[in-house]
Amino acid sequence: MKRLVVIAMLVVSALGLAAVNLDIFGNYHFTLSATPTAAASISYLSFGLQVGYEVTEGVQIGGGVGLAYFLPDATTAKDFLGTASPTQWTLDFIVGAKYSIPINDFSAVVIKGYGGLSIPGFTAFDKLGYIVGAKVLYVFDMVDFNVGLGAGIEMRTYKTSSITTVPVGVTASIKF
Repeated sequence: MKRLVVIAMLVVSALGLAAVNLDIFGNYHFTLSATPTAAASISYLSFGLQVGYEVTEGVQIGGGVGLAYFLPDATTAKDFLGTASPTQWTLDFIVGAKYSIPINDFSAVVIKGYGGLSIPGFTAFDKLGYIVGAKVLYVFDMVDFNVGLGAGIEMRTYKTSSITTVPVGVTASIKF
């Protein structure tokens, strides 16, 4: 029991000294290309949370969870995602890394790379998809809170379907 208490205290102490950040993000994705080509009319919204740990000054790694909502309708999304029932939602598990390049005291350019798994309709594990992407953001820094606006490129692949998009969006970060 003493060992458990000591280990718990060490973990809490380490996390107390750590620079942990919470990122809240939202994006609209413009489609560049899609396979099958009938899916080229698809665009989607994505949003979520990511917790990051600052490993060194300006470099952060972390993981999170997000949702993607496919437009324009459930039938087009069903065909693209390959699910049996109509769905427009996917559950995304993401890991990522960020590098911040300060411009001055109040702004920076952030380069972000990420990847992960995507589950159509929250339960279609047999249709599991993959996400890979990169973004560049201009960030306005207000001490422990910052807001960024940027764009990048993202690719999603589900069984025989894939889509390449340009995500344009906003990120808000809170430092603890």
